[in-house]
Amino acid sequence: MINKMNIIKYLTELKIQLFKEDNWREIELTRQWTSAVPKKAGVYALKEGTEIVYVGETGNLRGRMNDLLDSRHHTIRRTIGKNLYSNHEGFIQATTKIKFPDMIETLLNEHICKNLKIAYLPVELGRKELEEFIEQDIKVGKKLNKRGKRKST
Repeated sequence: MINKMNIIKYLTELKIQLFKEDNWREIELTRQWTSAVPKKAGVYALKEGTEIVYVGETGNLRGRMNDLLDSRHHTIRRTIGKNLYSNHEGFIQATTKIKFPDMIETLLNEHICKNLKIAYLPVELGRKELEEFIEQDIKVGKKLNKRGKRKST
């Protein structure tokens, strides 16, 4: 029977799987690195040190990891770039149509690879609910998640 307690149990089990210590990986930001990621729907998280700084869900984990390679395709890159490098000479904010200047892109890639780790988990059912459950549960994303959340009905 599906009830609230069973759903919470399911989401909790998925969260535990996602956050297992051996699930965290270094980020390389190369096509070779992304090719090792499954082409499955799922949830992914980024952490800096011990703090979870971003949680996202996607219909294709490999495709989303490819998006991390380009500031036009992932808001996390644009947010980190703006937060860290907006005071650099020649800074121009990246958008969905333009990248940061090359110097900022290089600094951004170095920062992501050096300071962030990623964990991902294929999830067939309930990935949006898992994303929101994690964000609510651990108050993730004060620094990096900027988008609005679905309204409860």
